[in-house]
Amino acid sequence: MLEWLWYIFKKNREEKKGKIGKKVKRRRVKPKLRPKIKLKRKRLEEKKTLLISDLMTRKIISVYSNQNLKEVANLLIEKNISGAPVLERNLFVGEISKTDILNLVGKQELTQLTKDDYEKLEKVKVYEVMKKPICILENEPVEKAKKMMDKFKIRRLLVIDKKKRLVGIITRTDLLKGESKEKIKEKLYTKIDEMVNMIEKEGLDISTISKRLNVPENLVEEWAKILEESGLIEINYRAIGSPILKFKK
Repeated sequence: MLEWLWYIFKKNREEKKGKIGKKVKRRRVKPKLRPKIKLKRKRLEEKKTLLISDLMTRKIISVYSNQNLKEVANLLIEKNISGAPVLERNLFVGEISKTDILNLVGKQELTQLTKDDYEKLEKVKVYEVMKKPICILENEPVEKAKKMMDKFKIRRLLVIDKKKRLVGIITRTDLLKGESKEKIKEKLYTKIDEMVNMIEKEGLDISTISKRLNVPENLVEEWAKILEESGLIEINYRAIGSPILKFKK
């Protein structure tokens, strides 16, 4: 029994000595290479094309096709807007402007409407006079909107997305906001300055000024409103023909 225990003890001792004596081969671990960090140059001046979506008005004031024109006229006056998209069962079906309303009663401005005019407008529904809208995609450049407004002689465009859903409205005023200060300043000292000089000599209607300056009538009208707010000129609306601009003395 003792011999057997001694044999086991001796064997275990020899095995331990053998393990200690052996050289353990260590694997060489390749050093991890640091990832190359690519330094991106920062552009000092990044030229970005101004898109319709950057300037358009997203808050849309709309009317329904079954409303009468009296309600629409009051809405346009209250919200101080010149037109609105038309909805039918929450679907976009057309557009109506103050011009469509004024043409029915032979007036120049909505504020000139009389009681008889309102009675006449109350009998007419929106769907009877609304027009097919002129739309533009929200990802189009601003320059395209300017060209379309000049081509169709309008003051605003309805903005749609790729799925042809109405997402906003862009007007000439919105486009003016997008212009650089230098361009606005240049306009003030050229075309508008010429217009003021002409009005100072004699009262002229918007149509005549438009032809002399070679600019659209709606643009002349916008300039006139700015000058009127500044107290430089006054706008006299006529029953027939374009408004007359007079210099305030």
